[in-house]
Amino acid sequence: MQRIYAIHSSIRSGAYPNCTTLARKLEVDRKTIHRDLTFMRDGLGLPLVYCEDLHGYRYDEDVSDFPVFEISEEELATLFFARTALQGMRGTRVAEVLGNAFSKVAGSLLGRVQLTWSDLDTAFSRKVIKQDKRLLKPFGQLAKAVIDQVEVSFHYRKLGNAPAEARRVQPLHLGEVDGGWYLIAHDLDRGALRTFALPRMTRVRVLKTGFARPEDFDGEAYLNASFGIWNVAGDDARHVVKLELRNYAARLAQERRWHPSQEVTAVDGEDERVLVSFEVGRLEEVMRWVLSFGSQAKVLEPLELVEMVRNELREMQRN
Repeated sequence: MQRIYAIHSSIRSGAYPNCTTLARKLEVDRKTIHRDLTFMRDGLGLPLVYCEDLHGYRYDEDVSDFPVFEISEEELATLFFARTALQGMRGTRVAEVLGNAFSKVAGSLLGRVQLTWSDLDTAFSRKVIKQDKRLLKPFGQLAKAVIDQVEVSFHYRKLGNAPAEARRVQPLHLGEVDGGWYLIAHDLDRGALRTFALPRMTRVRVLKTGFARPEDFDGEAYLNASFGIWNVAGDDARHVVKLELRNYAARLAQERRWHPSQEVTAVDGEDERVLVSFEVGRLEEVMRWVLSFGSQAKVLEPLELVEMVRNELREMQRN
């Protein structure tokens, strides 16, 4: 597009440029210029003609403004949400590059969509928890390692009191869940996929050893298989969760989506009681979520989750 704008400007100036002069000016091949001109004529509908006498291109109609791409309301909203999704990582090179890209796209849309990013920021917002600035460097290191498909090493401290352990992994995906960033990687010592929280990683080093990303790995699908971030491998580890929510919790269930597989069914005609079901791998995060509703939630299945909630409540009373 930068080349096409330059070509458009040269033609409007009356310089009668041709493929040779444009290729020399823009430092590209003549075939590239020819493809650009074809796109301008056929794709953008510009009245572009070749003048045999002057051996160059001109417009045979007035072109006051350069045409912009059509965009739907849904596509504009998608751009906005993609932009705001990066706010938690402000200050990183990734956020800077994509932020500039979104601004350029927005600038090219103003002829058709009478909105600016500042308008959108005034009308919409997302509550985003900013990350600790100390995470910016390891985030950048890991993001580059994921893209370049090279191994990384680091020391990792689990949630318990155990000391940090040395890990060497093949990084596959970075995901943001509930305001926290996580690395999904193949742990070489354990021979399995593991999920690592960035704040608990130290001494991150990007190594030179490359690896091939598994063709069947899907980072988004892997995260969607869990309720939060914890996941397990193998189909035999799946749990179908069913619970009844009442009153305000029932109304929330009909307004929000906590999991991709979530289904909500009304138990009564007034929507004061609903049945919520979804399928997940591990249950620890589901238990904490259920407890957040207090007396407005009743776990029906699986029995393992019922016992986990009961035991947690007993421990709470004991403490």
